[in-house]
This record gives sequence, structure tokens and C-alpha cells, in this order.
Amino acid sequence: MLGLRNDADLRPVIWVFKYYLISYLAWTYEDYFRHSYLLSFLTVLVISYYSFAGATITHNTMHSKVFYGKWANRIWQVLLSLTYGHPVSSFVPGHNLSHHRYTQLLQDPMRTSKLRFRWNFLNGLLFQPIVAGDVFKADVRYINMQSKIQTARAQEFYTNCMREFSIVGLTTVLLLVLDPRKFFVYVWFPHFFAQWGIVSMNMLQHDGCDLVPSLVREEAVENWNGSRNFVGPLINYLTFNNGYHTIHHLHPTMHWSRLPEEHERVVKPKIHPSLDERCMARYIVRAFIYPGKRLDYLGNEVKVPAEPEPEDADWTQDYAPDGLKPQDYQVDMSWKGILRALPLIPLKLLAPLYSPVHKIA
Repeated sequence: MLGLRNDADLRPVIWVFKYYLISYLAWTYEDYFRHSYLLSFLTVLVISYYSFAGATITHNTMHSKVFYGKWANRIWQVLLSLTYGHPVSSFVPGHNLSHHRYTQLLQDPMRTSKLRFRWNFLNGLLFQPIVAGDVFKADVRYINMQSKIQTARAQEFYTNCMREFSIVGLTTVLLLVLDPRKFFVYVWFPHFFAQWGIVSMNMLQHDGCDLVPSLVREEAVENWNGSRNFVGPLINYLTFNNGYHTIHHLHPTMHWSRLPEEHERVVKPKIHPSLDERCMARYIVRAFIYPGKRLDYLGNEVKVPAEPEPEDADWTQDYAPDGLKPQDYQVDMSWKGILRALPLIPLKLLAPLYSPVHKIA
């Protein structure tokens, strides 16, 4: 059906179509409901959900391709990039290669130990803003590294990244020029919410869970209590089973439609019962609002070390071929380096295959 590798992916395709349809209707026919604050709020809320759903679909897509055809997958990735305003190929370094392999370790830029607020509400609210910069820097290093590897796979990944970046960037500029107010209400805010939501899920699913030390990771230790699961039917319907996190970490390429069944069969008999949360909303209230205590899955207070959080370890070296040193693909992320890169952005938008990254290193 439509070249889908799994018929269950028809629903994500419909969800992405609904995102574009509702966004178009809100932008075009705003005058019909703009006088009603309640209707305007509900419209933004609905668009924000579908944008966030696009982020969860992106997560599933980057673990398991949706279509048989190569070009169908490329087009699909562009469409997904536009649903939440971020090149989806960056999910590979930012999530698949770092978070999955080094969960909660120094090589994981999304580890929850970076959050040190005594008020746990702030840990949940500010998790995404605090880790976003480190994730972005690692993404840029990995993408730059791929641009220097002369293999078909590396060049295809780099080209996909640049294609998605260019289209998202150009679309953003066009919509901003067309109507700045509508852009921020119907595009920017839903995209921000989607990116905040998908990254913040990491705080919900890993904080206070077991950590597998790096010394034993190469032995493929099964970490049954390393993830928190949200097993209620509503949240998993809305997020395409993103609540089933333990089985996903054990088998990252398993299709999302199989996760509930495999969770019941494989994970539930071995996981600690407290790591199966029925309702995400109730957990959020309990963990971040009232009583708002930062507890591990055994009910003990999560201890925050007195010493500062160590800097991230550079995981990208693990994927570099022989002869390619870290200094060969480092990118200057200082304000001077960013200023030097600004004149190259229009060229990158017009010529996605042009590779100027080395010029700002």
C-alpha cells in the first residue's frame, strides 16, 4: 500500500497530511475565527499536537524506514522536517548514535544528570533548552565528518541533511516574510513545542533509572531498568507507541507497531513494576508539580553530586574512519565562527550540495 514497508505506517502518513491540511486552513481562513480567543487557542493547540506527532513519527522513521523506494523516503523525510521545523536526518547523530549507544553516559549529550535544579519542575521545563546546544554541536561535528568521508553512504547522509536543512530554511524565510504574525503563531510556536516535547521525553523516560557503566557496554548487557515506560493506550495512540521505551532501547530497529506486544512478552516479566507508568500526565504531575520530588524508580531521592557536571565526551570519534582525526572535522561554534558562517547561508540555501563547512573550521 503506497509502497509502505509496513501497513501500520498508513496512519503516520495520514497524520502528517492532517498537519499540513490544518495548518493551511488556519493560515488561510484565520479571519473566520480570529475574533474568538478560545477557537484561536484550540487551533494552535491542535497544530502543536500534530507538529509534536510529526516529531514522534520522525523518531520512528529514523529507526525504521517507512517506504521501500529511496526517493520516497527522501521526500518523506523532507515532509517530516517541515512538520516540526528541523532536519530529521540530524536524529541519527543526535539520538541513534549517541543516546542509544551511550544512554546517560558522558557521551550522551541528552543525559538527565545535566539538570541540577532543586525544584524538579525546572528540571522538566528546562531540560530541552539546557541540552539543545550540546546536541547541536555534536550533530554539526558528525555531519561535517560525514562530508569528509568518501563513501556512498556518508555522502548520501550528508546530502540528505543539506537538502532538509535548505528546504526548512528557505520555507521558514518565505513564511516569515509572507506574514510574520501568522508564522510565529501557526508555524514557529508549534515547531518549538514539538522540539521541546520530543527532547523533554528523555527526562521522563530516563531520569532516576539504572545506568549501565561504559566498561560493560561492549558486552551487550540488557538494561531492563534503564528506561521508564508509559503504557496507557491514549498516550501511545497519540505518539505512535513512543511510550514503550525499554523494548525500543533493546531493539531500536523494531517497528513501532510491534512495541506493545513485545513489551508485554519480553520486558514486563523482567522490569521493575514501578517503571511501567499507566498515565504520563499523572506521572508529570507527581514528579514535577506535586509533590514534585526527584525520585528514582525505587522511590529514593536522586542524589545530585556536589562537583560540577563533566563536559560531554566526544562520541563522534567512534565513527570516524582511520586517518580522520577530530581536528579534521571540528567546527568553530564560537560567536566569531558563527559570524563567519552567516554569509555562506544564502549559498547553502541555493546550492545544497555545496560544502562550505571546512571554511568555518
